[in-house]
Amino acid sequence: MVVAVRCEEPAIFFILPIQSLFLMVLLRDNTARAKQAISIFWIMLGVTILNMFSLGWQYYLLIDVQANPGNIDMETLRASDTIRTVVTVVNFIMLVVSMILFIMWFRRAYYNLHCLSWHNARHSEGWAAGSWFVPILSLFWPYQIMEDIWRGTQNAIKERFGAPQPAAIIGWWWTLYLVNNFFGYITAFTTRGADNVDGLLTATKVEFVGEIISIAAIIITIQVIQRTSNFEKELLEFSQTPSDSIFSDNYTPSIENMEPRIEN
Repeated sequence: MVVAVRCEEPAIFFILPIQSLFLMVLLRDNTARAKQAISIFWIMLGVTILNMFSLGWQYYLLIDVQANPGNIDMETLRASDTIRTVVTVVNFIMLVVSMILFIMWFRRAYYNLHCLSWHNARHSEGWAAGSWFVPILSLFWPYQIMEDIWRGTQNAIKERFGAPQPAAIIGWWWTLYLVNNFFGYITAFTTRGADNVDGLLTATKVEFVGEIISIAAIIITIQVIQRTSNFEKELLEFSQTPSDSIFSDNYTPSIENMEPRIEN
């Protein structure tokens, strides 16, 4: 028998029989954090598109300067430079806020996975936040954790969803994340080395291409959060009326979940 009690806070307690013992598990509602993360990424998408317009205007002005060096409209150039500065600052602020909100959602999702009696987590919960900031590990551990969340959450509600959906979207998400970051370094390098009109034109084109990649990365990130959040909501709801789920007395883990895990 499974006993579930809803608390005043957005969480649910479960008492599960495991080898004649009872395990107290706490699942935390992650819906609000998912919505916050998605909202900030939509704002980032808008800022990125605005930045592309400002880059287009800057490119047009630089072409004009190159073609008519004796007839430069300094007032228009200063206005363009001001807009570029404001957009860059706003974009940086949005980037920091999005990182914070995403990691908050990401860590709670991994925490909930660890609450399950059977899970496929390859790392301890704290690494859901820490892995982003450790050199070398940051290149692949966040991907592994996201894949754990994607597969593990679905495995816990397999009666409703059947076999877990393919994790190809996680691979695309991580690839675009890495490419976007790499292109950011290229953009910074070309911008620092731009000391003439030709250099500025090159830097503007490189940054424009980088913004296109950013748009793709933002859109797929929103999709990953939204789809994973849907799994989490089903998990929270299913935990209250368990049958053939991970909350059932007779739950049999999949082969994947029975593989040995090493928590770092």
